[in-house]
Amino acid sequence: MCSWLSCWKEFVESGDQNSSSFPGQIDNTELFEDLDSYHLKERLVENEDFVLVPAEAWHKLLSWYGMVDGQPPLERKVVDLPSTLKVEVYPVQVFLCLHSNMDNVVTAQFSRTDSIRKSGWVWFCSHRDQTWSLVADLICCVCGSDLYVVFRRTSVEDQDSYQGQPGVCGLTNLGNTCFMNSALQCLSNVPPLTEYFLRNLYLDELNFTNPLGMKGEIAEAYADVIKQMWSGRHYSVVPRVFKTKVGHFASQFLGYQQHDSQELLSFLLDGLHEDLNRVKNKEYIELRDADGRPDQEVAEEAWRNHRRRNDSVIVDTFHGLFKSTLVCPECHKVSVTFDPFCYLSVPLPVSKERVMEVFFVSLDPYAKPVQHRVVVPKAGKVSDLCSCLSEMTNVHPTQMVVADVFNHRFYKIYSADESLSCILDRDDIFVYEHVLRTLKFSCLHHSSYGTSLFGHPLLLSVPRSSCSREALYDLFLQRLAAAVDMSVFVSRRYVRCPDPTDELDEEDEDDDEDELYKTQTNGISDGKMSSSRRFMGRRHSVRVSQPYVAIDWDPDMKKRFYNENEAEKYVKHVSMEVPQQQTTVQLQECIELFTTVETLEEENPWYCPVCKTHQLATKKLDLWSLPEVLIIHLKRFSYTKFTREKLDSIVDFPLRDLDFSDCLLRKHPANGEPPSRYDLIAVSNHYGGLRDGHYTSYARNKDNGQWYYLDDSKVTYAKEEQIVTNAAYVLFYHRQDKIRKPTLPAPSTNPAPSSDSQPHNANSCKNDEAGPGSASCVTMETE
Repeated sequence: MCSWLSCWKEFVESGDQNSSSFPGQIDNTELFEDLDSYHLKERLVENEDFVLVPAEAWHKLLSWYGMVDGQPPLERKVVDLPSTLKVEVYPVQVFLCLHSNMDNVVTAQFSRTDSIRKSGWVWFCSHRDQTWSLVADLICCVCGSDLYVVFRRTSVEDQDSYQGQPGVCGLTNLGNTCFMNSALQCLSNVPPLTEYFLRNLYLDELNFTNPLGMKGEIAEAYADVIKQMWSGRHYSVVPRVFKTKVGHFASQFLGYQQHDSQELLSFLLDGLHEDLNRVKNKEYIELRDADGRPDQEVAEEAWRNHRRRNDSVIVDTFHGLFKSTLVCPECHKVSVTFDPFCYLSVPLPVSKERVMEVFFVSLDPYAKPVQHRVVVPKAGKVSDLCSCLSEMTNVHPTQMVVADVFNHRFYKIYSADESLSCILDRDDIFVYEHVLRTLKFSCLHHSSYGTSLFGHPLLLSVPRSSCSREALYDLFLQRLAAAVDMSVFVSRRYVRCPDPTDELDEEDEDDDEDELYKTQTNGISDGKMSSSRRFMGRRHSVRVSQPYVAIDWDPDMKKRFYNENEAEKYVKHVSMEVPQQQTTVQLQECIELFTTVETLEEENPWYCPVCKTHQLATKKLDLWSLPEVLIIHLKRFSYTKFTREKLDSIVDFPLRDLDFSDCLLRKHPANGEPPSRYDLIAVSNHYGGLRDGHYTSYARNKDNGQWYYLDDSKVTYAKEEQIVTNAAYVLFYHRQDKIRKPTLPAPSTNPAPSSDSQPHNANSCKNDEAGPGSASCVTMETE
């Protein structure tokens, strides 16, 4: 979130042409995988990794500030989609080679808005000054005297003749619809549900009169998507009709905002159930409490009552039963009910500690900053950070000042009682050793285009007796000993002594130490510090502005005497050498946490029939019976009164033999009840944070048993060892007694996507937008 645009905004808002926040040349280095090919990194997130600006604004910025040598401008087009405009961040990439040199492959990028026309039996694609003709299985390009060709992996015109593996099909991203695509891909690979639609069994069960349903429209739209995906004739399907139907019946999904795949999944399962409910007229059923009756009797009664009102393929496949026990804290009344569920939302164990990396700067001018890794209370304060660091440095916590350093200056200095939640993991935190009052100053250097900061900002303790020009100069020079050549003489004209007329009343002269303040003004002129005012304040004097002292370095002097490499160096404490292991929890721990006794919150009390009032009862959930397909939602998004966070812990879940026998209350099922062992069939993944991110999925094809990684319209092979990650969000398990053996052999080669190499495409299906449209240019910039 830092980088060029933030600096530019700060520079413009300051209204000072000589401001220290001058952004310099435009630099997009953070967006590229490498600086040789200038390929964009995968999964860049808008407004977090980059920001989009109109072409006109881009050209203005480029003319004012210039760009780092060699970097290409990242111009992108806007595609006109139904009801929205989408920026084409990742254009289609085509692999090319000289006809005379097939080993030398180069790449070219095309927008989906580039024109395509047909002449006879040849297709032409016009892009800038080149014309591409699609003939048979080749694409040819004439560029000057060179002829380029490429074997086509995908083309629009041969979709009808394509015959691939049914179910291995991408879904086009219509604009922030990756959450929907991820949920659809997972449900598509639930065998009993997919076969139900492929066999058209739903046609006889559509319920057009259910007031709780969607007149069968959701079921029909879903069936259409499934039939296209499992026809084997499409690389990628455009689920536009389905998206429109969802938005029509659930207004929260209208438009193209980012949403949660689990929330969409919950709506979809409920909508399919009501559209396919075999019960046309729901009778009223009065619920009864257990009143001491055996659990088996109460559970069977609850399930019968549920099926009398709810009977559909969704209930057959996804619904289970859990036991809910409430105990009144006053009269100890016990209320037992059995309730159906469609999925389990299990909590993740939340760590009470947090790992932070900070830099400690001691008073020794020759000592380099030391990077430490400390473990602090997640709900702690800045004073807790100082206490933990004190154990490593033997410096008393009261002699520490904690600061957030950004762009070579102090962004914020924290007080001891501030919460650590204010400090983000990406912040550069410096902890300075100091004596009593301290003085903050940043180093500036003057260049042809303005003034910019360099080096680390420092905190100094300045006695009142050391405020003369010579004393200040010696003090600053001594503090910079590690970065400045001390063997040479440097003119002392760069430090201006305080003006005695600016001193405040000296009522506390017996205070032997105090602070020197210097207010920030409009910068530097003539190689000297600008004529800014300094205040010699008493210990409790009012601070007129944020104080600092600036050292103005003449470019020649800086080049001769300032060693920037030495100034930027730091050393690592032994705590940094200890491998930082990511928190890993077992899925079984999450399930046990789900069945732990909890006290109801004040916002959700229980009405006790004995006390005749609402009570904060204790509640316990237990699993009674499980469905054929079990959906487990990992509650990664944690919300409390004080904090909001996404839990990135790795949940270690088994791909096979997930056993619930120890979790079920019914230990001895009667009448040949099915076993409680499950195998994984699909995973919905979420990458990113609370505000934004990207959804993908892993799924096991029911016909050939192969795992695939599905990222919108892109489908690649996957290996089993890749599936368990900290991005896993919703898990789909199929009970072993219902799993059908694959009818087709697995593919002979199973390359998998990796971060180090280009993934092998099972289907070439990079078609993220629905089709061409009018386009305009935009440009990506780091934010």
